[in-house]
Amino acid sequence: MSMVGGMGYGWPSPFIPKLNGAIDPDMNPLPQPTTIMEDAWITSLHTLGSIFGPLFSGVLADKFGRKIVLIIFSLPMVAANIVFIFANSVTLFYIARFLLGIGNGVSISLIPAYVSEISETQNRGTTSLFMPLMICAIQNLLYFVGPYVTVRMMAMISLIPSCLFLVHFGFCVPESPYYYVLKDKTEEAEECLKNLRKTTDVKKELVDIIRNVEETRTKLSCKEIFFSRVLRKCFVITIGLMFFQQFSGILAIVSYSQTIFDSAGSSLPGYVCVMIIGVVQTLTVVITICIVDKINRKTLMIFSYAGMLVSLTTLGIYFYLLNLGYNATSFSWCPIASIMVYICCFNIAPGGLSWTILGEIFPPNVKSTLSSFAAVFVVTLAFSVSFIFPHLSKLLGMAWSMWTFAIFLSFGLGFLVFVLPETRKKTFSEIQSVLRGDNNVELKT
Repeated sequence: MSMVGGMGYGWPSPFIPKLNGAIDPDMNPLPQPTTIMEDAWITSLHTLGSIFGPLFSGVLADKFGRKIVLIIFSLPMVAANIVFIFANSVTLFYIARFLLGIGNGVSISLIPAYVSEISETQNRGTTSLFMPLMICAIQNLLYFVGPYVTVRMMAMISLIPSCLFLVHFGFCVPESPYYYVLKDKTEEAEECLKNLRKTTDVKKELVDIIRNVEETRTKLSCKEIFFSRVLRKCFVITIGLMFFQQFSGILAIVSYSQTIFDSAGSSLPGYVCVMIIGVVQTLTVVITICIVDKINRKTLMIFSYAGMLVSLTTLGIYFYLLNLGYNATSFSWCPIASIMVYICCFNIAPGGLSWTILGEIFPPNVKSTLSSFAAVFVVTLAFSVSFIFPHLSKLLGMAWSMWTFAIFLSFGLGFLVFVLPETRKKTFSEIQSVLRGDNNVELKT
């Protein structure tokens, strides 16, 4: 499900140039090339659709379970790719991108919460990064295969992971034990844990889950939810992480990477540069999976934001000198090197760890609701960035576009240093104690 939803992020890079006639006009299924405005809508409707998906998924997940809601909302993704197969007008592309976004919005809101609930404390960081790994996998497929195939063929290929998800997740994967405890189904929760851990000795973990659920259930009633100190901190952390994640410019860089490379006059063709970036991106996520539970979350986040800041500043300088008429032939490696560092740093922490941290800090009885809020907020920001970027780059130029994102990253560094708590190797109960201001728990690690 992560793969199919993530397809929406990288899809514009190989296919928008075909739709607007910049490359391979014979592969354009439309009767005439798209305009800049149509390109902006096709690109950003994926994120706009992602806003609507989470609006109801949190409530539905608490009522019917995380598993059934994920299965139901994978169906719009299937429908989207079927529309892509037969799309021969801009309107159909709008519809397909919007449907794909609906499923993607649900996946990014529920999957991190679901994964954090089924994972053990010592490997929670590792398992949470499989979602960004799958997103990288589908983007690599787009980067390597996209330049050589039609929109229709890519849609057919994308139906494969959807079918695998429906069969495997539907028949082989259990519901979250936290959901069962929230519904006072202790026996089902115990059986679920036995299936997840492949052992019958789950009493201690079950007791911890019950205690954590009961603590948050008694302290966070519906009337008190917005007056809770813990929830206020959760909102601040959520808004900060999601805002700076998106205004780092990641969606603009990913969606328009081929356009950026072509504008930079790189020594390699734009689509080849994108392929290289895709491979490095995937390798970075794999490395992060290996180290995420060995290094503090906060340290990784600060290191990553600093690297992204340096890379975008450097890229902006390159474009600035290019606009002044300097001969940049000897520095033609700069764009791909800068974006490579940027993508690597984003995948080390902001791309996956932001969602990991949110999955860790939310109390169980409101986790689905607050995860949905986070998803709506982040995709609203993503829609703004993806829609504005082509106009911003045309108005200000690539240099100031990169520097604008770098300015936001500098503010993000301050947020990480002064606001973000450390959550590595802490149980849900310990994390809630940290958010309540228990300094003894914070000092444990």
